[in-house]
Amino acid sequence: MSREAAAAEELIDALARPRRRKVPRVARALADAEHRMIDGVAAWRLGQGPAVLLVHGWEDDTSLFGPLIEALQERLCSVIALDLPAHGHSEGDALDIETAARGVAAVAREFGPVRAAVGHSFGCKAIAFAAAWEGAAFARLAMIGSPTSQRSQWNRIITRHGVPPEVATCALALREERLGFSIDRYDLAALGDVMTMPVLFAHSADDDACPVREVQALVPQWPQARLLLTDALGHRLIAQDPDIVAALVEFIDP
Repeated sequence: MSREAAAAEELIDALARPRRRKVPRVARALADAEHRMIDGVAAWRLGQGPAVLLVHGWEDDTSLFGPLIEALQERLCSVIALDLPAHGHSEGDALDIETAARGVAAVAREFGPVRAAVGHSFGCKAIAFAAAWEGAAFARLAMIGSPTSQRSQWNRIITRHGVPPEVATCALALREERLGFSIDRYDLAALGDVMTMPVLFAHSADDDACPVREVQALVPQWPQARLLLTDALGHRLIAQDPDIVAALVEFIDP
């Protein structure tokens, strides 16, 4: 095996393994919630009846959604939140989109009924592909700080980590060989035919993790999608901003 190939193997493995917190967190609002392990995924439920499912992003957890959970509870909306596989209290060491989608769909199926889903960052792809590939039924989707193009996301990660071009090229080729298809299959634009429910994209213009221009290009391709654009909230803070939280609740529970 060449030096580049060995480095590519290490890169693929490293990028698939999210860093865990030493002490997993749970949103304060979920302290008294019903808790279950579903196919190795830790999930919490507040309330009875059709619920809003909340899915965090890469190396994050349910604490992100504390303000949103409280706002939904004030509207008497039931809530389900989970730790993605290889995160928080869930099992596993590595995560990909397929595993995330299966985990989300399993929680929606076993801990439902679910009427709407909210994702942040990687969690947006988890809920989108849970609906498209795993049959999860969501009447509405809210996508906060969503990535759209897998190739663009790959290139940003490679740049952020300073990976040499030859290693990056080798790693991408190896990854696609193992998948048996192009990583472009993970683009949200590919789901336009099935994403026919109302969808709200909430995005900050200064998001440097998932550039707003990519979301702006995607929205017209989904029949009932619209964009709630703000600024100065970055990639993560937007999920806890009071005005954004209020808009999300109004969209979810019109």
